[in-house]
Amino acid sequence: MPQARFVSPVPLLTAVVLIAIACPARADAGAATRHAIWRDCLTRNFKVQAALTARDLAADAAFQACRAPEEAYLAALMASPLLDGEDIARAKPLLAGRIRAWLISNPG
Repeated sequence: MPQARFVSPVPLLTAVVLIAIACPARADAGAATRHAIWRDCLTRNFKVQAALTARDLAADAAFQACRAPEEAYLAALMASPLLDGEDIARAKPLLAGRIRAWLISNPG
């Protein structure tokens, strides 16, 4: 009967730890990318609308035009192990308010 070989668990554990570390980083990078896309959409649409109407109405129109990127950003946030649906629901109006204020107050 062949003798059993000892297999060290260190390489397997190292691989598991590296994968666990890389997954949240990828989710965070995805959320950051989605946030940048959403903010870019808002900025572009706001600039166009601000040339045609009041700044507060332009901000409202920009938010309406950028619903899809906003939803993609919120979905990316939900993929984070640190946040759940309730956290996102509580943060959504605060986040929108901050970005709306930034749009209106930004002179450029």
